[in-house]
Amino acid sequence: MATIFGKLFGGLKGIKPPPKEVLLDKIKQTDIFRDIPPENLEQMYAHMETVVNKKGDAVVREGEEGDYYYLLVTGSAEVSRKGSDGRSQVVVTLQAPAAFGEEALISNAKRNATVTMISDGTLMRLSKDVFSEYVKDPLVTWFSPAEAQAKVAQGARWLDVRDESEAKQSHFHGAITIPLSDIRARMGELDKSVLYICYCLNGRQSSTAAFLLRQRGYNVGVLRGGIQALQRAGLT
Repeated sequence: MATIFGKLFGGLKGIKPPPKEVLLDKIKQTDIFRDIPPENLEQMYAHMETVVNKKGDAVVREGEEGDYYYLLVTGSAEVSRKGSDGRSQVVVTLQAPAAFGEEALISNAKRNATVTMISDGTLMRLSKDVFSEYVKDPLVTWFSPAEAQAKVAQGARWLDVRDESEAKQSHFHGAITIPLSDIRARMGELDKSVLYICYCLNGRQSSTAAFLLRQRGYNVGVLRGGIQALQRAGLT
């Protein structure tokens, strides 16, 4: 079965997928899966497809809808984004094993970068629905507006992950502001002993931020529905 991302191993004569044990070991080496229960990993693996891509293939394209999560098993790839001048700039090079594609799936947003193979390589991919069931849901804790406010009253801290310009317009008292785009670079500013309640306008950006922080051992939750939910509940 051919796809725009490559061909499944079953459709390539003479190519066999690596043994399951090898692929599972690759998966476990990535930060994203370290806290996933073993039974979830087995279920997830059962739903993953293995694909082969050639040098120069675009695995995902900036601006497209997110439909798969990817694990680069062998080979290397470049991640590029368009700058203000419209030109694409390489922002990072991925070497196997490396994972990508989660942000668009978690936040239901469009792809924010293009990933292009710079060598022949093998990838495994997981559909959006299966990713949510076995990966995202076990790692993201959601709080209703009332629950979130109760946690803050008990010592939790608000973490605003919107752009700084948006955060200035409606900022929760005592909130820390770290835009989602900076969360990887600035998460060291946070205290792992503190519970942070991530929020944005509707919960999309904050769920991504919480997912990334949870992978690195931070104690985080997400305000379900974001600021809009607080407003509807009359709690702002």
